[in-house]
Amino acid sequence: MTSSPDPGSATAAWTEPVRDRSGSVLTRALNLLGVLVVTYWFVRTGTATGHPAWVWVVGSVALAAWVLRVAARRERLLLATAWVMVVAGAAVVVPTGAVAVAVPLVGVVVLGASARQPGWAGPVAATVALVEVAGTAVPAGTPVAVVLGSGGGLLLAAVVGFSRRQARLVEERTRQAEVEQQRAGLLADRSRAAREVHDVLAHSLGGLVLQLDAVEALLEAGRVEEATRRAGAARALAASGLAEARRAVHALRDDTTGPVTQPVDLAGLADAHRAFGGALTTRGDLGLVSVDAPHRAVVVAATREALSNARRHAAGRPVELSVRAAGPAVEVTVVNALDPAGSGAGSGAGSGSGAGGGLGLVGMRERIAELGDDSTVTAGVVDGSFVVAMRVPATTGGAGERA
Repeated sequence: MTSSPDPGSATAAWTEPVRDRSGSVLTRALNLLGVLVVTYWFVRTGTATGHPAWVWVVGSVALAAWVLRVAARRERLLLATAWVMVVAGAAVVVPTGAVAVAVPLVGVVVLGASARQPGWAGPVAATVALVEVAGTAVPAGTPVAVVLGSGGGLLLAAVVGFSRRQARLVEERTRQAEVEQQRAGLLADRSRAAREVHDVLAHSLGGLVLQLDAVEALLEAGRVEEATRRAGAARALAASGLAEARRAVHALRDDTTGPVTQPVDLAGLADAHRAFGGALTTRGDLGLVSVDAPHRAVVVAATREALSNARRHAAGRPVELSVRAAGPAVEVTVVNALDPAGSGAGSGAGSGSGAGGGLGLVGMRERIAELGDDSTVTAGVVDGSFVVAMRVPATTGGAGERA
């Protein structure tokens, strides 16, 4: 079923330049050639047979409308001239011996092809023209063959106009689909950029805040040497975060796909968490040897987010990171005890609240969804702990749990 144009844009459409009609130089040249040929035979038959005055006037109006239609640049003028061509041209078809039949035929095609007109405009215009032809043929005693021939031509013109209309609608829909596809791609790129920047900020800046807090506490306690070591670690973390941010910007500018920063395994994340002062217990294969590279990168990125949130929202509470083989899949779980002084789930590893602005869990789900398989991630409070559980397919065996 063909949908009509948006009513809200109808006013602008009437006055905007015509873009979708046949406006090439060749098409205009052929139209002008048609005007010249019809005008020549109209004048020749008129002088030979002696047309009544009204035929000269109405025929001239029809031909002038055709010329104006060729030069029309506005939709309103184009359609107005097409209707004049149909009405005035059909009125002189019989008196001119069907010489002028080309005029209403072109008008019917134009009206039928216009996306600004209802779908029935072409058939109605053809019907009006045929009624005029038949009405003038009866008193003139014109053979039925002339009427039937004109009717067949008008029917064909209506079909041609409808076909052109459908082709233009399909072209417009294709153009709109391309625009929507480009917009979806842009939104996906923006989402990926936001996710990567969030990861850099959450991991590096979050850890930096913890280190500086520790430095402040150590200085207050008079433990200057330990505070100095912590300050050095904070400086190294800041430099690492700046390098990650630069890599993220360069990678996004180069339009790469997938995570911008891809740690090799979970062991580095565990060491970093402990270096930040976190208590972490690990189980299983932190190298994820039974997981392919794309899935491993997603798991490590999600685990990094979970550990970062655990440090921010449940600092000092014990965390457990486990990797377990589960048949054809590998399950990775991050469990952190909630801070009794916190706000429930909002203090958990996967909440993504605070500096993350609620993007942590969203980013995890987006990464899992981009894998395009049955990989899953869930997050929520279970028995007083916040649990982030991931499940990805295994490529080989041997991911068994070990302490």
